[in-house]
Amino acid sequence: MSRRAVLVSSAVVLVAVVLGGTLVANARTGHALAVEAYAEPGGAATSRVSAAAPHVTTIGIDGVTIAEDGRGLNPPPEGTAALARTASGRGATTELLVSNYSSAIGDFSPRIGTALLGSADNRERVADGVARLAARTGMDGVQIDLESLRARDRPGLVAFAAAVRSAVRGRLGSEASVSMAVMASTDAAGFRDTGYDLRGLMRHVDRFVLMTYDQHGPWSSAGTVGALPWATAVVRAAERQGVRSSTIDLGIAGYGYGWGGGVADAQLTPAAAARAAGERARWSDRDGEWSARLDDGRVLHWSDARSFHARTALARQLRLHGVAMWSLNTMALPR
Repeated sequence: MSRRAVLVSSAVVLVAVVLGGTLVANARTGHALAVEAYAEPGGAATSRVSAAAPHVTTIGIDGVTIAEDGRGLNPPPEGTAALARTASGRGATTELLVSNYSSAIGDFSPRIGTALLGSADNRERVADGVARLAARTGMDGVQIDLESLRARDRPGLVAFAAAVRSAVRGRLGSEASVSMAVMASTDAAGFRDTGYDLRGLMRHVDRFVLMTYDQHGPWSSAGTVGALPWATAVVRAAERQGVRSSTIDLGIAGYGYGWGGGVADAQLTPAAAARAAGERARWSDRDGEWSARLDDGRVLHWSDARSFHARTALARQLRLHGVAMWSLNTMALPR
């Protein structure tokens, strides 16, 4: 999901951390939010996972990818099992993310997705491999993160989700969770065109993480990473497809983007964006994000701890299951 608590201070709601710090609860309604934070092995991931794990429900561990021919898995990144042990030892459940990210193209690969999903043998083989790897690395569940799929992949994705659920529960136990990351769309056609049959998937997926970020990025003109009104529209579109609010997690960006001025790396950490913006940083209550226009022509948009709090409040308002932050590699979990 790389493309792309926790006390929320608000004049509208009063919050308190309950259940050992793993849920954010609305003190007036009793509605609680689960919190997932993602991490990729390497860099500062271990220390940030260690710090975050007591305060979240789940740590999602990314980096396991499907082979180019769709027939199996690439070796997991070094440190995957150690990161799971760190998270578990600090009180969080863990999920192994499996994706169609291709290092050859530096992006999620539609070709890999179709190679996997178009073959029953490949679906069963990869599902079993994911379940075995999850068991071997000490995970509690699996998250399917197949992105940039095509409309023709919809039936295969439903069948793959069913195969993963069966394999995971066979290896990890009948209570093991299978979740799915879903690219954001604001209408039914958008979900269908990117490979998601949400009604069909609901039979096999316990929880949907709506990736309500990357509204704009290096592939587009400058704009918000994931404005609050747009995120709300994505949630409503999923609900119109029958997805229950109680199974939806709202995605939260822990990063930003820069446009123009010869930016070498368009993605920025929130800290780097704030340093570059200095006094030019402007907060938008409407969007729940920061932006800046710099003297050298660059335009920045980014999401940070304040953005995190705004989205936790929105998720509570929409009575969602929880929130999911990408990622601890770019931003520590806000407190």
